Order: sequence, then structure tokens, then C-alpha cells
Amino acid sequence: MEELELFDKAMNVGYNMLLGKDKPFEPNDSDEIEDMVLIPDPETTELEMAEDLLEYFESTEEYEKCANIKAIISNIKTLNTLI
Repeated sequence: MEELELFDKAMNVGYNMLLGKDKPFEPNDSDEIEDMVLIPDPETTELEMAEDLLEYFESTEEYEKCANIKAIISNIKTLNTLI
């Protein structure tokens, strides 16, 4: 699997995490790079991750994902204001 495909897979894993669509991890015996678990940086805030994902999906013209991410960013900012 090429680097760009791995990066796209990682961004989609992050997108699913942000939307709460985590799929349960199913272990396998594969040693292939593409079968490794992709985990975002634990130091990154949810807002930072959302903004990075938005930038990526705008560049790939996946506008439905962009709309979902923008709604989440708005919700995060509203919650941060209230807290």
C-alpha cells in the first residue's frame, strides 16, 4: 500500500473516531503495514483533530465529510464557550 493510501486510511480512521463510528478492533496475524492499527496523536485535542481532518477532506473534495466535521467543530466551540 502506498504512503498516500495509508495517509488516506489514517484520515478516515480519524474521521470515524471523531464521528463516534469506531469499529471494534479485530486482531489478525497479518504483518502487513496496511493492517496495522492507526491511532491519532493522544496530545491532539478533538478540535485540532477536527480542523486537520477538515483541511484534508477539503483537499480531497469530500464535501459531505467536510459538512459533518464543520458541524462538530461548531458543537465543540459552543461547548467550550459554555464551559
